[in-house]
Amino acid sequence: MSMTSSFRTGQGAFLGVALLVITAVHVQGCASTAGTPDSAATGGSIASGGAHANGGATGGSQSAADASPPDGAPQIGFITWTYNDTPMGLYVPAPTGRPLPVVMYLHGCHNDPVYSEYWLIPAVNALEPCAVFLPTAPPLDDMCADWGGTYDTSGLRPAMINALAELDRLIGQYGFDTKRQYVYGESMGGEGVYELLVEFPTRFAGAVAAAGYTLDTGASQMAQTPLWIFHGSDDSISPVENDRTIYQSILDAGGTHVTYTEYSGLDHVPAIEQARMEPGLFQWLLAQHRN
Repeated sequence: MSMTSSFRTGQGAFLGVALLVITAVHVQGCASTAGTPDSAATGGSIASGGAHANGGATGGSQSAADASPPDGAPQIGFITWTYNDTPMGLYVPAPTGRPLPVVMYLHGCHNDPVYSEYWLIPAVNALEPCAVFLPTAPPLDDMCADWGGTYDTSGLRPAMINALAELDRLIGQYGFDTKRQYVYGESMGGEGVYELLVEFPTRFAGAVAAAGYTLDTGASQMAQTPLWIFHGSDDSISPVENDRTIYQSILDAGGTHVTYTEYSGLDHVPAIEQARMEPGLFQWLLAQHRN
């Protein structure tokens, strides 16, 4: 399936953003230099409330805050646990008789999305039963690069290692569909998405990177995963030029499964929130399969 670029105007976008902000929880981020002179800031105050245009009930999920690590019999609903002193969350819908798809969400700077009403859970489950894995990346410093990114040259950072280790374990325990693993990242999490697509070019069936930052590297690896990139033209934290560049590089590398949507006039956080309401986004994501 060939995907093409899409440039959107910001007209009407702020109405959707306002709807999100009504129930949003805002957490203060910080500028990120990610250890490189030209690296983008990836923090910012990101709305993490439950409102979403594609939302809906989570189908009887029950919060089990401070639950034990899910090592025994699989549990249904929402559970939390700690892995290597790092909070983790997982939503599992009722069994469907077939392996469930799973979306791993990589949050932005200084954001903690481990709660049952997180917007992504109803967004995907309104379309079909889907597991949602919410790992976290505790801040190590003020760089806001805790998931890591393509600027790293010495391997994955601890938070990403933890997230992948738990994703693998959960797939084994719950029998999630290995051909339908998805990753969605915002801001700092978008940086992590790019890194994952370079390091594991055939693992994820589909990926979304909203207002992330990447070096212009690894395009041939990224081209192997269906990817939808979002950015605001007036992003004051993560320069839009970086996503424009990597998009073109993926196309130049032969990528036919990438699309780029730029929201005219939107800054960092509004663009992230507008992407959450992009028509057809989650239908597109969940339609992707690995062979």
